[in-house]
Order: sequence, then structure tokens, then C-alpha cells
Amino acid sequence: MTHQTSDSKKRDVDANITVLFGTDEHGKPRAAYFEAVNPELITKAAAAMKLQLFRPVTANQIELAKKLPVGRIHANGTGFVPPIRRDLYSELQLAAQPPQRPGTTASTIAASPSSASAAPVHGLPQDWDSIEVGHLVIAHENMIEGWWEAIVIATDNDMLTLRWRDYPKQENVVRHASAVALLKPTATDA
Repeated sequence: MTHQTSDSKKRDVDANITVLFGTDEHGKPRAAYFEAVNPELITKAAAAMKLQLFRPVTANQIELAKKLPVGRIHANGTGFVPPIRRDLYSELQLAAQPPQRPGTTASTIAASPSSASAAPVHGLPQDWDSIEVGHLVIAHENMIEGWWEAIVIATDNDMLTLRWRDYPKQENVVRHASAVALLKPTATDA
């Protein structure tokens, strides 16, 4: 007879966590985590609710998933995934993106071994020179759509690859650092 310790049981439970996330028809973020749900059922529910499916693997990803509310899945493939805060949704989007590989557009991340292993910075940059992966900025989409919040997902010198915070399924855009606006920038001393 084998005896499982509480640590091994906890690892087994953590391995079965799945997150569903996305936006509703009004663009509001929603997400939930599920433990030990049938993989076919949760995949069916994600498709029915038009949500992305994410299975956290690292300790940080699992910790982030546990900050989310617990969702409900019904046998018919529908379910309940409640709304969440935008800042938590932004963190979730960054955690769910695949890791950068050498040769991608994020040459500064790929070229620097120390920055490749560093966790993304969350929050607001203090100035244009301190913009890093994970920061929230305001970027101009076009003359009709105007300016929108975007998350920096890669940097290449002064060029930023951005993902629209409220519209994560839209194609990423590249903007020069001087072409983005900062939220709550600090005033420079004269």
C-alpha cells in the first residue's frame, strides 16, 4: 500500500487546474479556474463560450490562477465564467502567452539570457526609457479608432510589440516607444 503525502496530493491537484479566459460581447474581461474537470468538457465549454483555454504549469501561473474565481461547467458544455478586474486579466494574458524563442521579433529578450528568464514587469512605466515587457501603455490604433490601452509583449531597442489589452484576439502591433502615451507619467524636474 502506498501512502501519498499532502505535498504530493497538492501537486496532483495543481496539475489538474485549467483556466478559461476572454472577453464578453461588450469587451469586458472574464476568467475562472477549474480543478479536475474533464478535458473534453472544458474544451467544449471554451469553444461554446468563445474563451481561451490555459493550463498553468509554473508555480507563478498556478498562483495567478488561484486568484481567479472558481468557474462552473455544466454537462451540456455551457458554464459560468464571471467578470474579473482588468489588471488581473492583463496578468493572465501575459502568463498565458507562449515563451519567447530565439529568432522571434523580441530580439532584446532573446539575446539577453538574464532578461529571458526574468518575469515580466507589471504596471506602469515611469518614463519612455523605462518601458519594459508587461507594462501598460496607450497606443494609437488609427484615425478612426483612436487610442487604446496596450500591453508591451516584446521590445527591440525603441520598437515595442503591443497587444491590445481589451482586444487580445486582434493582431499585435509594433510602435516606436516615442509614439505611445504613458498612464500617469511622472513630471520631470525643471
